[in-house]
Order: sequence, then structure tokens, then C-alpha cells
Amino acid sequence: MSDVQYLLTFAVMLAVGLITGQLTAGLRFQARVASHREERAGSLYEIARDLSGAVQTEQVVKISDESIGRTFRARAALLLPDSGGKLSMNSGGDEAPLSVDMGIAQWAFDKGEPAGFGTDTLPGSEVLYIPLRAPIRARGVLAVKANNRRLLRIPEQRQLLDTFAALIAIALERVHYVGVAQDALVRMESERLRNSLLAALSHDLRTPLTVLVGLADSMSLTKPAPTQEQNEILHAIQDEARRMSTLVGNLLDMA
Repeated sequence: MSDVQYLLTFAVMLAVGLITGQLTAGLRFQARVASHREERAGSLYEIARDLSGAVQTEQVVKISDESIGRTFRARAALLLPDSGGKLSMNSGGDEAPLSVDMGIAQWAFDKGEPAGFGTDTLPGSEVLYIPLRAPIRARGVLAVKANNRRLLRIPEQRQLLDTFAALIAIALERVHYVGVAQDALVRMESERLRNSLLAALSHDLRTPLTVLVGLADSMSLTKPAPTQEQNEILHAIQDEARRMSTLVGNLLDMA
């Protein structure tokens, strides 16, 4: 450099180049972050859309397995409780079921806390167990085993998985109450049919019984008068018809 001015120019251009490079790197990093956020938002939209159309537990299990496998490149299984609160495996895919430790899963379900990989409880396990906590009660446990386990250590990915678990829990609870509503509808229809049947029986049984009583009364008044034996038969018909009418009335009252 033959002039100090060139050295100053070089320093200024170097500073501008470094600043521009830093800004470019920052923008590139922000672009990657935005892209990852877009992917996570798209994954949440897809699973929420699919779960909103599920009306059976088997559909929820299948959608959950497919969505988690696609988003996290992991295998998943849903462990759902029976009436006594004991978990059992539910697999919605054609692949071999995920090998899980039912003891750890039951602990996570009973305590309502995650266990297994990446947690403070039995972190040596390769499978992560997340309780499916719905607004009313826990609906089961989500077991996840990632092909790349470092992926589940990323806070954003773990938060996304927890959100998946919350959506699955809400879907299971909705399916449960859909079944309850269907059962209630069936019971209402059964009650309506029973009432209709009882009304028909009341009409169809009481009418001929009333006719029998009337005919017996009419025959007792005919000329010539019935013999004693015939009167006994007529009285028996009247008594039995009235008794049957009383039984029908009592049956309808009890029903």
C-alpha cells in the first residue's frame, strides 16, 4: 500500500464485509427457524384436521401412529385403559407393535407425569411415555421411540410432541363421549319403542276383554233365561275377563 488512505479504505471495506456477512448469516438462520416453525405448524394442522374427523378409537390410534412417524421419524403406540384403569396395547398399523414396558407406562398413567427417555424418571429407557391428559380425565399413554433420539431432546420438538399428545387425548375423550351419546340415543329409542309397544298391547288386550265382559252380560239377559250351569259359565267368563283386565292394567303401571 503506497498510501495510508488505502489502508483506511481497506479497514472500512473489511468492516462492511464482516457486518454484511453477519447480517446475512443471521437472516439465513432466521429463515431456517421460520421454515422449521412452518413445518411444525403444518404438522399440527394435519393431525388436528385428521383427528377432528375420527369417530372411533381405532381411527385415532392409526392417525396418531402415522402422524408421529411422519413428523418425528419415530414409532409410536397408544396404551389405553380398560374399565379398571389397566393399560393395554393398541396398534393401528400393520407393522410389528412397539416393544414397551407396561410397568413404566402404568406409572406414567397413574401419576400423570412423563417417564422414560429424556425425563427424570427411568431416563435409561429407549421409549418415552407421555400421559394423555384430557380435560376430564387421563385417556391413556403415548409411547414414542425415535430413530434419532437426539431429536426428542430439542425443546421445540419435545413441545411439539406434547402438543400432539394433548390433541390425541382430546380426540380420545371426544370419541368416548360420542359413544356415550350414541348409547343414550339408543336407550331413548328403545324406551320410545317400548312405550309404543305397551300402548299397543294395552289397546289390543283391553278391547277384547271389554267385549267379553259385555257379551257375558248380554247373554245373561237373553230370553229364555240361561240355565244355572250356563249362568255359572257366564259368571266365570266375566270374572276371568275382569281379572285379566286388572293384570294388564297392573303390568302397564309397573312398566
